[in-house]
Amino acid sequence: MTLGERILNYRKRAGMSQEKLAELLGVSRQVVSKWEGDAAQPELDKIVALARLFGITTDQLLLGEMPNPGPPTEAAPEKREPRWYLLGILPLAVGAYLLIRGVLQLSAVSGLCEFMKLPGFLS
Repeated sequence: MTLGERILNYRKRAGMSQEKLAELLGVSRQVVSKWEGDAAQPELDKIVALARLFGITTDQLLLGEMPNPGPPTEAAPEKREPRWYLLGILPLAVGAYLLIRGVLQLSAVSGLCEFMKLPGFLS
């Protein structure tokens, strides 16, 4: 469907004559006739005015009827990738725990040994 055909259809739906539409837009009836016959194209300001008069968007006028959107659909859940990196973090955490525990035990034992050596008068 051409732009001219859409203008013609919307004008008829609105129950307007070419003369009435021309009067509302400030153009002659012959200009409206040329638009509807695809002999001429309306200027941008006239396209905006036509869309407002017909109660439609400029996209609907220029591109044709837009399909009625259906009910919104839920977005598909995102595919979660396996978290293999967690398997690498777990041994690192256990290793860090054991290392810290060993250092603390060693320092406690060496501290105890130092404590035992402190009283020099007992040896």
